[in-house]
Amino acid sequence: MQRLPLIFASLLMISSSLASAQDLGAGLRGGLSSDDSGSSDGLNTDDEGATGAADPGVFALRGSSNDATAENGSTGLSGAGRVSPARPFADRLAAVRRLQSAGGPTPVDSAFDGDTSFDQAEGIRLGTFTILPDVTISGGWTDNTSQTASGSSGKQYTIAPNIAASSGWSRHQLDLALRGSYVSYPDASDDDDPNLTASAVLRLDLNSRTTVNGTASYTYSREDASSAESSGDNDDIHQLSAGLGVTRDAGLLAVTLRGALDRNVYTADDDGSTSSGRDNSLYSANLRLDANTGASLSPFVEGSLLVRRYDRSCSDSICEKRDANGYQLRGGVNIASGPKLSGEIGAGWRIEDLDDARLDSLSGMVVDASLVWSPTRLTTVTGGLGTSFEATDIDGASGSIIYSGDLRVAHEFSDRIVGEAGAGYNYRTYQGASIEEQTFTGLVGMTFALTQNIALRTEYSYQKFTSSSEGADYDQNTIQAGVRFRH
Repeated sequence: MQRLPLIFASLLMISSSLASAQDLGAGLRGGLSSDDSGSSDGLNTDDEGATGAADPGVFALRGSSNDATAENGSTGLSGAGRVSPARPFADRLAAVRRLQSAGGPTPVDSAFDGDTSFDQAEGIRLGTFTILPDVTISGGWTDNTSQTASGSSGKQYTIAPNIAASSGWSRHQLDLALRGSYVSYPDASDDDDPNLTASAVLRLDLNSRTTVNGTASYTYSREDASSAESSGDNDDIHQLSAGLGVTRDAGLLAVTLRGALDRNVYTADDDGSTSSGRDNSLYSANLRLDANTGASLSPFVEGSLLVRRYDRSCSDSICEKRDANGYQLRGGVNIASGPKLSGEIGAGWRIEDLDDARLDSLSGMVVDASLVWSPTRLTTVTGGLGTSFEATDIDGASGSIIYSGDLRVAHEFSDRIVGEAGAGYNYRTYQGASIEEQTFTGLVGMTFALTQNIALRTEYSYQKFTSSSEGADYDQNTIQAGVRFRH
């Protein structure tokens, strides 16, 4: 750990040297010149749809996707908590497009986005913003309303509103998204499951070489009742995240400096407590170097310094002090292989050294990926990998690591009919405690555009949870059908 500040300082010196050499790199392969205006795909400066004149000091505008909805990595379709709705298929495409959107259209722009085109949303123009609202109302049946070993079957009803907004500015970009769902079980109201996500992404194009990116998000969900972290009641999880970064193109390299805060708060319905032993804040500082080679495979490396602080100095019954300092090192490749394959794959190592000598360091391999493969014009396959380091207040445990992955395919049978299938997997392991949890999720669905504003949807999903804790295993089958309205 004593060498980490020296390593990070060296990386900072390298990035400073690269920035000062920007004029030399401008004429090299991969450098951006003032003529690299690119093109705007779906973002206009007036109501008639004409693209504004290129500003030689501004990056080309991005595609029409909303960055606030991007799904980076993977949560294994279902997430690590209770019922976390599977993200829309297009969210993975939005993440890959964001990774590769430094200028002009990206290869993933031509990939099928997994949705019916007959009822493609037009949106509502409000000033310089385009707002896309939709809501899905569905009903169905499940054989396990509580997602526990003793769960019973019953009817369920779901309402899932969604609203996204994107600016149409000639420079800079602001994307907003608000999503939610409420699953109601008439025969078991205690099992009702709410979920909410609000997010915002702001991009400021300071000049042709410097971009500032800010992000903020809030997520509300319920803890899986069969998880080792559950108190046995309806435990709520509140996650708040904020980050600010600056990217500087320096010819053959792009340098990104970023700081972030991730706040996690856990409450229980029984007493409304806001002082869980798991409540914590994670602060991080990150330096990333991307090679601008112009090749289909471009490497990157990054390093992060981590500081985790708990709200309570004694987070469990034996007063273990869980505050931690750590680091993460990661490397990988960005893939831009024409219109067929796009994305990013990375791997590395992370460690969090806890203050309490009785607790082992929370450490392990980090793997992540976001990939989009377009084998045909009407078919798209997406894949993701993700790693999450989670806090705990279980006696003797340093925390848990969650490895997630998913694979999904969507096919357009016609402009009105689209089918989708997917599978996801979560593996959670605790360090310092003999607890392992696995979740497998599968789904198949179909969408039929009835009119230009109304679509019929049906979906079947299966979830199987296994744990080393006795009596926690369960499985769940759910089938539902409904109507989606959008403008």
